[in-house]
Amino acid sequence: MGRLEGKLALVTGAARRDSIGRAIALCLAEEGADVVVADFNRAEEAEEIVREIEVLGRRAFAVAGNVSLVADCRRLVPEAVALLGGLDILVNNAGYSHHQPVLDITEADYDEMLDLNLKGPFFLAQAAIPHLMKRAGGRIINISSEQAYIGDRGLPHYSAAKAGMMAMSRSLALALAPNIAVNCVAPGPTATGRFRAGPEYTDEIRDRIPLKRWGEPRDVGRSVVFLASSDGDAFTGQVLDPNCGTVMP
Repeated sequence: MGRLEGKLALVTGAARRDSIGRAIALCLAEEGADVVVADFNRAEEAEEIVREIEVLGRRAFAVAGNVSLVADCRRLVPEAVALLGGLDILVNNAGYSHHQPVLDITEADYDEMLDLNLKGPFFLAQAAIPHLMKRAGGRIINISSEQAYIGDRGLPHYSAAKAGMMAMSRSLALALAPNIAVNCVAPGPTATGRFRAGPEYTDEIRDRIPLKRWGEPRDVGRSVVFLASSDGDAFTGQVLDPNCGTVMP
Protein backbone atom coordinates (compact mmCIF):
# COMPACT_ATOMS: atom_id res chain seq x y z
CA MET A 1 0.00 0.00 0.00
CA GLY A 2 1.29 3.46 -0.91
CA ARG A 3 1.76 6.28 1.55
CA LEU A 4 -1.15 8.20 0.02
CA GLU A 5 -3.62 5.36 -0.50
CA GLY A 6 -7.14 6.80 -0.72
CA LYS A 7 -6.01 10.44 -0.74
CA LEU A 8 -7.50 12.95 -3.18
CA ALA A 9 -5.24 15.59 -4.72
CA LEU A 10 -5.48 18.67 -6.93
CA VAL A 11 -2.24 19.74 -8.63
CA THR A 12 -2.10 22.96 -10.65
CA GLY A 13 0.23 23.45 -13.60
CA ALA A 14 0.58 19.68 -13.94
CA ALA A 15 0.13 18.99 -17.65
CA ARG A 16 3.31 20.19 -19.39
CA ARG A 17 5.52 17.33 -20.57
CA ASP A 18 8.76 16.90 -18.64
CA SER A 19 7.77 19.44 -15.98
CA ILE A 20 7.81 19.66 -12.20
CA GLY A 21 4.01 19.68 -12.04
CA ARG A 22 3.70 16.53 -14.10
CA ALA A 23 6.27 14.76 -11.91
CA ILE A 24 4.38 15.82 -8.77
CA ALA A 25 1.12 14.41 -10.13
CA LEU A 26 2.79 11.11 -11.05
CA CYS A 27 4.60 10.78 -7.71
CA LEU A 28 1.34 11.35 -5.83
CA ALA A 29 -0.43 8.73 -7.96
CA GLU A 30 2.39 6.22 -7.53
CA GLU A 31 1.84 6.48 -3.78
CA GLY A 32 -1.89 5.81 -4.12
CA ALA A 33 -3.55 9.21 -4.59
CA ASP A 34 -6.27 10.01 -7.09
CA VAL A 35 -5.37 13.22 -8.89
CA VAL A 36 -7.02 16.13 -10.67
CA VAL A 37 -4.60 17.77 -13.09
CA ALA A 38 -5.31 21.47 -13.59
CA ASP A 39 -3.65 23.50 -16.34
CA PHE A 40 -4.26 26.25 -18.87
CA ASN A 41 -4.38 25.71 -22.67
CA ARG A 42 -2.75 22.26 -22.45
CA ALA A 43 -5.67 19.93 -23.09
CA GLU A 44 -3.71 17.32 -25.07
CA GLU A 45 -0.89 17.13 -22.52
CA ALA A 46 -3.42 17.01 -19.67
CA GLU A 47 -5.12 14.00 -21.23
CA GLU A 48 -1.72 12.31 -21.60
CA ILE A 49 -0.93 12.60 -17.90
CA VAL A 50 -4.45 11.46 -17.02
CA ARG A 51 -3.84 8.28 -19.02
CA GLU A 52 -0.43 7.78 -17.36
CA ILE A 53 -2.01 8.00 -13.92
CA GLU A 54 -4.84 5.65 -14.89
CA VAL A 55 -2.24 3.07 -15.97
CA LEU A 56 -1.01 3.19 -12.37
CA GLY A 57 -4.48 2.10 -11.25
CA ARG A 58 -5.52 5.47 -9.87
CA ARG A 59 -8.35 7.77 -10.90
CA ALA A 60 -7.34 10.94 -12.73
CA PHE A 61 -9.16 13.89 -14.27
CA ALA A 62 -8.17 17.03 -16.18
CA VAL A 63 -9.64 20.48 -15.56
CA ALA A 64 -8.76 23.71 -17.34
CA GLY A 65 -8.34 27.14 -15.83
CA ASN A 66 -6.11 30.17 -15.45
CA VAL A 67 -5.09 30.36 -11.80
CA SER A 68 -4.09 34.02 -12.12
CA LEU A 69 -7.84 34.72 -12.26
CA VAL A 70 -9.66 34.57 -8.93
CA ALA A 71 -12.87 33.46 -10.65
CA ASP A 72 -11.06 30.45 -12.10
CA CYS A 73 -9.53 29.59 -8.72
CA ARG A 74 -12.99 29.61 -7.16
CA ARG A 75 -14.28 27.37 -9.97
CA LEU A 76 -11.40 24.87 -10.18
CA VAL A 77 -11.56 23.68 -6.58
CA PRO A 78 -15.28 22.75 -6.58
CA GLU A 79 -14.81 21.07 -9.97
CA ALA A 80 -11.98 18.97 -8.57
CA VAL A 81 -13.99 18.11 -5.46
CA ALA A 82 -16.97 17.04 -7.57
CA LEU A 83 -14.77 14.79 -9.71
CA LEU A 84 -12.84 13.24 -6.82
CA GLY A 85 -15.55 13.17 -4.17
CA GLY A 86 -13.51 15.30 -1.78
CA LEU A 87 -10.08 16.84 -1.34
CA ASP A 88 -7.11 16.01 0.91
CA ILE A 89 -4.18 17.67 -0.85
CA LEU A 90 -3.80 20.94 -2.77
CA VAL A 91 -0.49 21.49 -4.56
CA ASN A 92 -0.06 25.06 -5.81
CA ASN A 93 2.49 24.43 -8.53
CA ALA A 94 1.31 26.54 -11.47
CA GLY A 95 3.68 29.39 -12.26
CA TYR A 96 6.54 30.55 -14.42
CA SER A 97 9.30 33.15 -14.48
CA HIS A 98 9.93 35.93 -16.98
CA HIS A 99 13.43 37.45 -17.10
CA GLN A 100 13.38 41.19 -17.78
CA PRO A 101 15.68 44.16 -17.19
CA VAL A 102 14.40 46.06 -14.17
CA LEU A 103 13.72 49.26 -16.11
CA ASP A 104 11.67 47.37 -18.70
CA ILE A 105 9.16 45.88 -16.24
CA THR A 106 5.72 47.37 -16.72
CA GLU A 107 2.81 47.33 -14.32
CA ALA A 108 1.24 44.62 -16.44
CA ASP A 109 4.42 42.51 -16.26
CA TYR A 110 4.57 42.90 -12.49
CA ASP A 111 0.90 42.06 -12.05
CA GLU A 112 1.25 38.99 -14.27
CA MET A 113 4.03 37.54 -12.09
CA LEU A 114 2.29 38.32 -8.79
CA ASP A 115 -1.16 37.18 -9.96
CA LEU A 116 0.04 33.78 -11.16
CA ASN A 117 2.70 33.04 -8.56
CA LEU A 118 1.15 34.50 -5.40
CA LYS A 119 -2.44 35.72 -5.71
CA GLY A 120 -3.69 32.58 -7.42
CA PRO A 121 -2.22 30.20 -4.82
CA PHE A 122 -3.85 32.19 -2.02
CA PHE A 123 -7.32 32.09 -3.56
CA LEU A 124 -6.97 28.41 -4.47
CA ALA A 125 -6.05 27.72 -0.84
CA GLN A 126 -8.98 29.82 0.35
CA ALA A 127 -11.38 27.87 -1.88
CA ALA A 128 -9.89 24.54 -0.77
CA ILE A 129 -9.97 25.12 3.00
CA PRO A 130 -13.65 24.18 3.62
CA HIS A 131 -13.16 20.93 1.68
CA LEU A 132 -9.86 20.06 3.36
CA MET A 133 -11.48 20.66 6.75
CA LYS A 134 -13.97 17.89 6.04
CA ARG A 135 -11.27 15.22 5.81
CA ALA A 136 -8.59 14.39 8.39
CA GLY A 137 -5.06 15.56 7.77
CA GLY A 138 -5.53 18.10 4.99
CA ARG A 139 -2.43 19.42 3.24
CA ILE A 140 -1.61 22.55 1.24
CA ILE A 141 1.80 22.43 -0.44
CA ASN A 142 3.06 25.52 -2.27
CA ILE A 143 5.86 25.30 -4.82
CA SER A 144 8.20 28.24 -4.28
CA SER A 145 11.75 28.66 -5.65
CA GLU A 146 15.36 29.20 -4.63
CA GLN A 147 14.85 32.72 -6.04
CA ALA A 148 12.86 33.47 -2.87
CA TYR A 149 16.19 33.36 -1.02
CA ILE A 150 18.69 34.77 -3.51
CA GLY A 151 16.77 36.82 -6.07
CA ASP A 152 17.85 37.35 -9.65
CA ARG A 153 18.66 40.62 -11.34
CA GLY A 154 16.14 39.82 -14.07
CA LEU A 155 13.42 38.40 -11.83
CA PRO A 156 12.52 40.97 -9.15
CA HIS A 157 8.78 40.43 -9.62
CA TYR A 158 9.01 36.61 -9.72
CA SER A 159 11.42 36.52 -6.77
CA ALA A 160 9.08 38.75 -4.76
CA ALA A 161 6.14 36.46 -5.51
CA LYS A 162 8.00 33.31 -4.50
CA ALA A 163 9.29 34.90 -1.29
CA GLY A 164 5.74 36.06 -0.60
CA MET A 165 4.54 32.49 -1.08
CA MET A 166 6.83 31.35 1.73
CA ALA A 167 5.56 34.04 4.11
CA MET A 168 1.96 33.35 3.08
CA SER A 169 2.49 29.65 3.81
CA ARG A 170 3.66 30.42 7.33
CA SER A 171 0.63 32.64 7.92
CA LEU A 172 -1.75 30.01 6.59
CA ALA A 173 -0.03 27.33 8.66
CA LEU A 174 -0.75 29.36 11.81
CA ALA A 175 -4.32 30.14 10.75
CA LEU A 176 -5.23 26.56 9.85
CA ALA A 177 -3.43 24.56 12.55
CA PRO A 178 -4.04 21.93 13.77
CA ASN A 179 -6.48 20.81 11.07
CA ILE A 180 -4.52 21.59 7.88
CA ALA A 181 -0.74 21.58 7.44
CA VAL A 182 0.70 24.16 5.03
CA ASN A 183 4.25 23.88 3.71
CA CYS A 184 6.49 24.91 0.81
CA VAL A 185 8.88 23.16 -1.52
CA ALA A 186 11.53 25.46 -3.02
CA PRO A 187 13.39 23.77 -5.89
CA GLY A 188 16.72 24.94 -7.22
CA PRO A 189 17.73 24.58 -10.89
CA THR A 190 15.70 21.62 -12.09
CA ALA A 191 16.30 19.79 -15.36
CA THR A 192 12.85 20.15 -16.88
CA GLY A 193 12.46 20.23 -20.63
CA ARG A 194 12.12 24.00 -20.46
CA PHE A 195 15.28 24.44 -18.35
CA ARG A 196 17.35 22.14 -20.57
CA ALA A 197 16.50 24.35 -23.54
CA GLY A 198 17.78 27.48 -21.76
CA PRO A 199 21.20 29.16 -21.52
CA GLU A 200 21.92 28.03 -17.93
CA TYR A 201 21.94 24.33 -18.78
CA THR A 202 25.71 23.95 -19.14
CA ASP A 203 28.30 21.60 -17.65
CA GLU A 204 30.17 24.60 -16.24
CA ILE A 205 27.18 25.81 -14.22
CA ARG A 206 26.26 22.27 -13.14
CA ASP A 207 29.76 21.69 -11.81
CA ARG A 208 29.42 24.69 -9.47
CA ILE A 209 26.54 22.93 -7.68
CA PRO A 210 27.76 21.18 -4.50
CA LEU A 211 26.22 17.83 -5.48
CA LYS A 212 27.45 18.25 -9.09
CA ARG A 213 24.05 17.55 -10.57
CA TRP A 214 20.83 19.28 -11.50
CA GLY A 215 17.68 18.69 -9.58
CA GLU A 216 15.20 16.44 -11.35
CA PRO A 217 11.42 16.97 -11.46
CA ARG A 218 10.96 13.79 -9.42
CA ASP A 219 13.12 15.26 -6.64
CA VAL A 220 10.41 17.87 -6.22
CA GLY A 221 7.67 15.26 -6.57
CA ARG A 222 9.18 13.12 -3.82
CA SER A 223 9.44 16.17 -1.54
CA VAL A 224 5.74 16.84 -2.10
CA VAL A 225 4.89 13.20 -1.33
CA PHE A 226 6.82 13.41 1.94
CA LEU A 227 4.91 16.50 3.05
CA ALA A 228 1.56 15.12 1.86
CA SER A 229 1.96 11.78 3.62
CA SER A 230 2.07 10.80 7.29
CA ASP A 231 5.87 11.07 7.04
CA GLY A 232 5.34 14.84 7.08
CA ASP A 233 2.97 14.92 10.04
CA ALA A 234 5.37 17.05 12.12
CA PHE A 235 5.79 19.71 9.42
CA THR A 236 3.79 22.91 9.02
CA GLY A 237 4.96 26.36 8.03
CA GLN A 238 8.21 24.79 6.77
CA VAL A 239 10.19 24.77 3.52
CA LEU A 240 11.90 21.79 1.91
CA ASP A 241 14.71 22.72 -0.48
CA PRO A 242 15.50 20.05 -3.11
CA ASN A 243 18.25 22.14 -4.72
CA CYS A 244 21.39 19.95 -4.61
CA GLY A 245 23.06 22.52 -2.35
CA THR A 246 22.75 25.62 -4.51
CA VAL A 247 21.19 27.47 -1.56
CA MET A 248 21.63 26.48 2.09
CA PRO A 249 19.09 28.60 4.03
